Amino acid sequence: MKEDPAAPDGYLEELREFLGFLKNLWGLLAGLSVFFPLSNILTGAIPLHAYGSDDGVFDQLSPDLITTLATVVTLFVILVTFSSRTTLAGVRGRRILLRRAWMSFGVSLLSLLAYLVIHQTYREYAWEPWGWGSGDPRKLIAELPLLITYVLFFSMLTRAFVLLGLLEFLRSKERRAGPSG
Repeated sequence: MKEDPAAPDGYLEELREFLGFLKNLWGLLAGLSVFFPLSNILTGAIPLHAYGSDDGVFDQLSPDLITTLATVVTLFVILVTFSSRTTLAGVRGRRILLRRAWMSFGVSLLSLLAYLVIHQTYREYAWEPWGWGSGDPRKLIAELPLLITYVLFFSMLTRAFVLLGLLEFLRSKERRAGPSG
């Protein structure tokens, strides 16, 4: 490799190369999970609606704020994940990457499950049994965990796919470099 990956220009060039690589299947999957938080309002796959609409529970936090935070955190996670690429080269690094991908995927699924449980509990109990009316600041007790689990789900799902993409990227880079490195 001609450039030092730690040099600022080397980092940018390698980032461009990695982003180009992400146009393949792994890149498509990672890209979908990055932009899915923004399209969640349209898909309705995960209940994320303002109070007063079907399945709507968000009274203090807006769904737009939640999807924006999910997208910003997810983009940050992608860059942090890419930045760790040089420390994870080699066979041992590939095993670590694969283990981290599985762990991120598991955390994302657990976060989704937690989100759905909190959402359903909040929807069923906040108004009548707990007596929280519209505009009640106590609703943040449920909405903040919903925010955290929603953001965690998308960021960890994206991280899982980016780690798998990074694994393939590093393999293809090693093959191009040849046996002498």
